[in-house]
Amino acid sequence: MATNEEITGPISQEDIEAADKLKNEANEYFKKQSYNNAIELYSKAIEKNPKNAVYFANRSIANLRLENFGYALSDASKAIELDRAYTKAYYRRAAAYMSLGKYKLALKDFEFVTKVRPNDQDAKMKYTECNKIVKKIAFEKAISVDKKEVNIADSINLDAMTIEDEYVGPALEDGKVTLKFVTELMEFYKQQKKLHKKYAYKILIDVKAYLQKQPSLVDIKVADEAKFTVCGDIHGQYYDLMNIFKLNGLPSETNPYLFNGDFVDRGSFSVECIFTLFSFKLLFPDHFYMSRGNHETLDMNRMYGFRGERGVGCQFGPDVTNTFLQRNGLDYVIRSHEVKNDGYEVAHDGKCITVFSAPNYCDTMGNLGAFITMNGKDLKPNFTTYEAVPHPDVKPMAYANSFFNMLCQ
Repeated sequence: MATNEEITGPISQEDIEAADKLKNEANEYFKKQSYNNAIELYSKAIEKNPKNAVYFANRSIANLRLENFGYALSDASKAIELDRAYTKAYYRRAAAYMSLGKYKLALKDFEFVTKVRPNDQDAKMKYTECNKIVKKIAFEKAISVDKKEVNIADSINLDAMTIEDEYVGPALEDGKVTLKFVTELMEFYKQQKKLHKKYAYKILIDVKAYLQKQPSLVDIKVADEAKFTVCGDIHGQYYDLMNIFKLNGLPSETNPYLFNGDFVDRGSFSVECIFTLFSFKLLFPDHFYMSRGNHETLDMNRMYGFRGERGVGCQFGPDVTNTFLQRNGLDYVIRSHEVKNDGYEVAHDGKCITVFSAPNYCDTMGNLGAFITMNGKDLKPNFTTYEAVPHPDVKPMAYANSFFNMLCQ
């Protein structure tokens, strides 16, 4: 995808008209939330007429919706370069900066807009909200100077916590996760009930202690006739996670799983997802695996909802994939992170596979979800796709940063 097209020579009227037609077609795809198709057409419009700031700004918002924040930033900056007074481009760039954790730069863009358009109430509101975030971060940094960071886990006194008589939910047995516990927990969560905080804290403390002892790279051995399942992003879509287990069976020593990051955020049932996954990790530590995704970070949690719930991308081509595989003696790579209409995509001559397990992402994308199964004998990927299942009437990102929600609507 072109991002820094050079503007050389005059543009014919024919090209201008063709570009505008492509832009209008792209807008229709955007309205249908078919963002990849929209980006492709915006790019063709830019090839015809690289002097139109609107095309870059429109491609920027489409990239924002796909979480291609680096491209969104580049396109918004190009639109501003072409038209210094184009306020929408500043809004787009601010959203990209926010998503990348560059809050001061986002604030600078909003400050510019409020000066250029002093009567723009929306710009004033965005500037005020962004300024609050910048000041809050600065304050948190200031009060933490020269102070040893306190580990919250070390301050929790489980013995002092009592289980009230009225609590009738799942319970740990001798402080341990059992199959009975996790089975009851999943049903409990389906009824939108809450696990007792004593058990929740115990699970968090135990999984933290376990994961801290693990190496950053874990080798998994799969027996020749054994089945192994890889799932992609879950993104807080708890009821779709339950559907995966319904379709493919619960995790067990004979039904191992790998969840490939991005367990939380976006969907509004992240707590339910993470405690279910952590419980299975503690129950079957050698048969249940969790890779850390880009949403398992503080900044992402702050923006997309997990931090608010119960209290940069990089592109590469087949040459990079082949080099990586050759250097590490691997057959192929399975990645996630990116929405695919069919729930998965096979690229780079079959050597780079994307799997995305959150169907109808954010209740808007209309995509299928997918997971991959394979056996140890040949590790050939087999794909299972599925549609979204109903969930309680809680909107996606209900707990997200209000400022970011405002930008992305």
